[in-house]
Formats: sequence, C-alpha cells, structure tokens
Amino acid sequence: MKKEVWLSITSTQRFEGCDVDKVDLVTAAKLYQRRGKYYIVYDESELTGMEGSRTTVRLGGNEASVVRTGSCPSELLFAENERHVGLYQTPYGAMTISTHTSHLKNTVSMDGGHLVIDYTLEVDHSLVGENHLEMTVAELPNEA
Repeated sequence: MKKEVWLSITSTQRFEGCDVDKVDLVTAAKLYQRRGKYYIVYDESELTGMEGSRTTVRLGGNEASVVRTGSCPSELLFAENERHVGLYQTPYGAMTISTHTSHLKNTVSMDGGHLVIDYTLEVDHSLVGENHLEMTVAELPNEA
C-alpha cells in the first residue's frame, strides 16, 4: 500500500575554497514498503534544477540508495564506512560518481521517520566535497 507523505530534505555541501551550499526542499512524496525495504518516491521540480526527473530513495538495513530517472539519470549508494562507485548522466556525457559514507542513520517506517547521511563525494576520482543529507518523512495533516 502506497501512502502520501510530506518529505523534508536538507542537503549541505562543503567544497574546498567555497562557501557552504545549503538546499532545503519540502515536497509531497509516496512512501511504501516492499520486501523489507522502504521506498520514498517524488518528482523533481524546477527548484532542484532537475525538472522531469523522478527520485526514488530505497532504504533497507544499513544501506540507502538514491535513484533518479528521467532527464538526469543517476544512482548513488550509501552504506556506512563503505565507498561505492556509480554513473551520473548529464547532457554533456557520463561521469563517474563515488560516495564514501562516514555515517548513516535510518529510522524510516510507514509511520514516518528520519534519514541522516554524512558522506564525501568524488567526481571522476577527484574529491569534490563533504555532504550532509537529512530527510524527514511525515504524515500528511488530516484535512478538515
């Protein structure tokens, strides 16, 4: 059974020699459970610069993945103390993206919850920054 939820996302990126870049987003999403994993699905908008893409966050155990389909297809995998390599498609070609997760905490269930991930990001084997991602899944308020 799919459930409509509110999804709050805060992403903080630190790049060497640059100011901290912080993005906050609140959007409607769908939450469901399948084969012991939780899935959060939402459509990207103009605000994220990825209009026409759909994002699926898959949560299971001590792992999380973020899969985008549509105009900017990509897949990032996060597992505490592990490095994972993926491919990121752009209009200019594909790039190798690597994540090294230093911290991952997931409390998401069908009642809502939180996901926190701290990780570094490499593009084509060059470190580009440190990232902190927080997602909060909350039930929609009851309509009167």
